[in-house]
Amino acid sequence: MDNMIRNCFIARLISFFAVAFPGSIPGRVVAFCSRTYHDSVTRRAVVAFFSASPKIVYSKLYKLLLSLNTSLSKLGKALAPVVASSFILRSFRAVSSSNLIEQSLLFGSLKALGMKRLLIAAFALYLPLDVFIRDVLKISLLSSVWDEAFMLFCVAYIIFRICIAGEIKKPRITPVDMPLLFFTAIGLLLMAIVSPKIGPAVAGYRAVCQFMLWFFVLTRLIEDDKDFKTLYFTVCVMATAIALHGIYQYIVKAPMPAQWVAQAEVGVRTRVYSIIGSPNVMGAFLVMTAPMIAACAYYAEKLWVKCLMWGITCLLCLATLFTFSRGAWFGLTVAVVIFSLLVDRKLLAVAAVGILGVIFCVPEISNRIAFLFTSDFAAANSSGGRGERWQIGLSLWRQNRLFGFGLGRYGGAIAMQNQEIENIVYYYMDNYYLKTLTEMGLIGLISYVWLLLRNFLWSCRSVFKTQKNKMSCLISGIIAGQIGVLAHSYFENIFEVPYMNAYFWGLSAAVMYLGYLRRRKNDKA
Repeated sequence: MDNMIRNCFIARLISFFAVAFPGSIPGRVVAFCSRTYHDSVTRRAVVAFFSASPKIVYSKLYKLLLSLNTSLSKLGKALAPVVASSFILRSFRAVSSSNLIEQSLLFGSLKALGMKRLLIAAFALYLPLDVFIRDVLKISLLSSVWDEAFMLFCVAYIIFRICIAGEIKKPRITPVDMPLLFFTAIGLLLMAIVSPKIGPAVAGYRAVCQFMLWFFVLTRLIEDDKDFKTLYFTVCVMATAIALHGIYQYIVKAPMPAQWVAQAEVGVRTRVYSIIGSPNVMGAFLVMTAPMIAACAYYAEKLWVKCLMWGITCLLCLATLFTFSRGAWFGLTVAVVIFSLLVDRKLLAVAAVGILGVIFCVPEISNRIAFLFTSDFAAANSSGGRGERWQIGLSLWRQNRLFGFGLGRYGGAIAMQNQEIENIVYYYMDNYYLKTLTEMGLIGLISYVWLLLRNFLWSCRSVFKTQKNKMSCLISGIIAGQIGVLAHSYFENIFEVPYMNAYFWGLSAAVMYLGYLRRRKNDKA
């Protein structure tokens, strides 16, 4: 099959341009700039900056966690005889060794996967699990507590593994831990300072900070390359299924609410939403995962697998277009640029041609973009649109610029559910950064932006540290998708959606594993 692909017209056309480009004027200019940069002071400074090692291993936090692990290990040794003879453990061993488990394909596969990777796979399937529990089962008690229960079970499993390890485990800490802890502490402080009603404040704090904690859980669950691949590839398979479902919805013209498209817009027959229920959130999810699948094309060794991955990437991009979410289109453009800069700069030209081709050849998309520059859009924006919403948010922020208006009080889902102030028109802010500024003030926004910058910086350093490893491109795929989602968040409250917040920080944990927690002996894996 590889020979068939190599001999097809498209492959020969690409090969022709690849051979012709180095001898062309643009090719010679690029080669000259590359040679000049290679020997420059700028390159040496960049290399020195990105090769910096984290100093957190020398911190008091490291010593504290090491002491905690030591105590848990001693506790495990003391309780080992009791646990070994316990009814729960004996029952578990009896069930796992039964003929039903051994002969069943499903349960046999789960046993082979192991509890740790099963939990990682369950996290990767957070989105369909959440939809199934909330929208299919519709058991109110289970819907409200399942995600907290899942996280607590993972934490209990991590503690259990430390206790039975038989040796003192080194703390798995990363350079992003402290900024993340600092932001959650700031949120807790602001909840105590600005909280006229404690209920909405607690719910607002939970919506902002709880799902970030998956970062700490995943950095302790992902211990080897197989764990990393379980998370990475499960997310990619799920994203492929959602994209295919979205394309199917577009083909059959799935019904949508009339308010999803302005009356003045023409040509948009439907906006796809799959099982997610929102075209904007679906677009954000596809923006996050499309670069991850594109990275698989560089990770794969066989040509037919590379072509398959590029084909799936195109499907995700197509499904993103069918969401007709302008914010997602912008985020996808940013993600493509970042991915091209990190992995393969030749993609910039291909992406530019593709974007221009879509704009000029697909009237539905060009009309939706052109609508941004019409008087109808200006009127809608200033009356109930983002313009009015942002002005209300800024006016509320000015009442307390430093500490904000209060968590859960305006701009997000919690505020919309409570609407505690009568003389305010409540809206979703449709700008996560402005929503953070409104509710948490300058202190909250600055600490959040600092956290994002630190995460981006150390993620880029992870790429530099793993550049001799073929898995480095997978890190670049995650980073590009995350930056695309951050760009989209300027137009939507993307991180108000629990699984989007959880995926963002769970994937950040995967990047930290490859960059700072991975054993160097596995570098060829």
